Amino acid sequence: MSILQSARRALFFLFLIACMPLCGYTAKKCKHPETLTYYLNVEDFIESFIEIPTSNVLVDSSTIGSSYLAGRAPVYDQHNQKVGTCSASFLNMQNADNIFTDIQNYLAIDNGLIVSWLTPTTLINLELDTIVHSMVTECIVKASTKVGFNPFYGETFNMVVSSDSGKIYFTLTRIK
Repeated sequence: MSILQSARRALFFLFLIACMPLCGYTAKKCKHPETLTYYLNVEDFIESFIEIPTSNVLVDSSTIGSSYLAGRAPVYDQHNQKVGTCSASFLNMQNADNIFTDIQNYLAIDNGLIVSWLTPTTLINLELDTIVHSMVTECIVKASTKVGFNPFYGETFNMVVSSDSGKIYFTLTRIK
């Protein structure tokens, strides 16, 4: 190999090294923002709902009403760009005392973030808008799904789910 070829190769490798991300090619995670914020439109979520039939197992059951719904909607970032999907299922059971809902939530973002959480709650009624807004909570979540490439795998977040003006917001703050 000539000196010119060796010099070109060395310059090429220096260029590659200079262009590498700061986290390099190691398994260490790149530094992400401390707080991540996303939202979904409640109307999109409601439009996607499906109902899974429910019925009492016993004739003299204490459950006087029930529904099992599931839905999903696109999730957007602060720049109103679609960046992922939120899905949830809502098991609603009514007895003489109240309406109780078990909610299973999943948030999958294109940057690799995948989190899931449970939200048990008591509802005022079984209207769709009330059911969707019952997702509002604050909880600790861990990115524990290692499907494909999840740069957030193993990280823990304080997540606040809030609602305002027909939107559900997800604000995740990294816990060190």
